[in-house]
Amino acid sequence: MICDENLLKPAISIVLEGYNEDVNGLAPFPDTVDALLRQDFPLHNVELLLLGSAPQVEYWKTLDIGSNSFHQVRLIAADPQHSHYWQLKNLGGEMAEGDIVAHLDSDSLPGRHWLSALVSGIESGADVSVGPSLYRCAHLSPDSAWMLAAALPSWSLMLARTRDREAPRAACIMAHNVALRREVFLQHKFQTAERSYSSALMYFEMRRSGIKIAFQPEQKVAHGMTFRWWLGRRHFRTGWETYVARNTEKDWPRIPALERIKFIEPILLRMGLVCRDARHWFRFSRVVGVSRTRSIALFPLTLLASVAARGAEMAGMYAALLAPESTKHRARF
Repeated sequence: MICDENLLKPAISIVLEGYNEDVNGLAPFPDTVDALLRQDFPLHNVELLLLGSAPQVEYWKTLDIGSNSFHQVRLIAADPQHSHYWQLKNLGGEMAEGDIVAHLDSDSLPGRHWLSALVSGIESGADVSVGPSLYRCAHLSPDSAWMLAAALPSWSLMLARTRDREAPRAACIMAHNVALRREVFLQHKFQTAERSYSSALMYFEMRRSGIKIAFQPEQKVAHGMTFRWWLGRRHFRTGWETYVARNTEKDWPRIPALERIKFIEPILLRMGLVCRDARHWFRFSRVVGVSRTRSIALFPLTLLASVAARGAEMAGMYAALLAPESTKHRARF
């Protein structure tokens, strides 16, 4: 494991942007910092980069963000003209001093083993390490029934389909839970269009380039949420962006036969994803540590969550098809 008391530079740089705190307000920023301070990895090998607006930086200065625990903490006020989510991620990676750049969101809570797991993934020979994402909200923990059910349609696409005894493999990248060798990140930065799928574009680009991506089950993160945001923003936006994303990326999953019946495609495509979620639940639940008995008990609830989320995506697809300009703001990122 990377560990050296006398390092002149950090081994790992954590990039934590304030965009979500400013725009969505889904979870308190200090909770994320507290979770980082409780990691089972030596923080004197870690630098923390906090990037946000000038008012955010002034607020962060009033908090106890563990300056004595980390190798260093750097507060960076971004240019307001270049402070969208992807731009902040890229700026943090460019300014990072560590050999590993780990991206986390200001409304995401890393599990206690998050840092050690991502380091293990990189040290195993991978260029990139990802892990499972869950949800949390003010009154429900990540392992609660409702949060597990909500996570299935949102985050299980991270996990590739494998045989029961195969090790889990990555099928996507999520920008709120990814670590990369710094030189790899600098060659494959996030595209900066103000859409939510830039991390998926990064995944397709890396796969074409032969970059090795590890999936680490202990590299867990719990993303903040409200049910209103989950349906009205998160999944509505996913559906709305479908047409733009597949016109942008040649490897985007598509079914040409469905594309030819554009007014029926949203129904068939999203209901097909409900069927995929139903099959995928037992694989996803096993990876995030849910027992087989509980997985079976939760299956009806996860199916309900899938129908609700895919229904919101179907609505987003019809909105993009019939009234793209008037619904663009609702699908904002």
